[in-house]
Amino acid sequence: MNKIKNSTILYVEDDKITRENISYFLQTKCRKLYIASNGEEAYTSFLNNAPDIIITDIQMPLLNGLDMAEKIKKISPKTQIIITSAYSQQEYLLKAVNLHLVQYIIKPLSIIKLNSALKDCEHFIEEKKDDKVFLKKGIFYDKNKKELIKSEQTISLSKNERALLELLIKNYPSSTSYENIERFVYEFNSSKNAIKLLVKSLREKISKELIINISGFGYKIILDFNE
Repeated sequence: MNKIKNSTILYVEDDKITRENISYFLQTKCRKLYIASNGEEAYTSFLNNAPDIIITDIQMPLLNGLDMAEKIKKISPKTQIIITSAYSQQEYLLKAVNLHLVQYIIKPLSIIKLNSALKDCEHFIEEKKDDKVFLKKGIFYDKNKKELIKSEQTISLSKNERALLELLIKNYPSSTSYENIERFVYEFNSSKNAIKLLVKSLREKISKELIINISGFGYKIILDFNE
């Protein structure tokens, strides 16, 4: 399972003993493991770390696993989610099916059950998450949807702001010249002053320190969050 070995996993479980035992196994299966003990902590970890796979219990403090999965699927439909539960209520099973989750595993967990679920994930997980570019923790740009997400909220971008952001990302880690910005954003009908105002506006929407000025040349984006 090469894709799993290169993936990141978020494991969510409120029972300490179970969490420690399963975490020890999962650490051997993936590139990086994130751990959370309740739904809200897990959701924050998802926003900050964008794991490829999430394994979560249903019954948890603050936010149950299925409600968390529903919120995550709205933001990232491609995230693979495995639900675990000590119960097999039909209501839970139906919701899991409707959310297109990978598997619904009835506890107790076992290595055989987890390996089976991870194998199912491998068929759908992408080698690289090229659709999302993480600018900083909690801030990413979805290139497919052409949306900027910041602290779970969609930030409205003008046509030129979106074009500039995409151009800076495309040229990363190189700098982008004033001439390139003028050509691709404004179609040659612009000025340095207009470009500066556009950069200022975009900085306010993402984070001021993420776009730096290259004196006499242009601008460069700093991707502050990279695995």
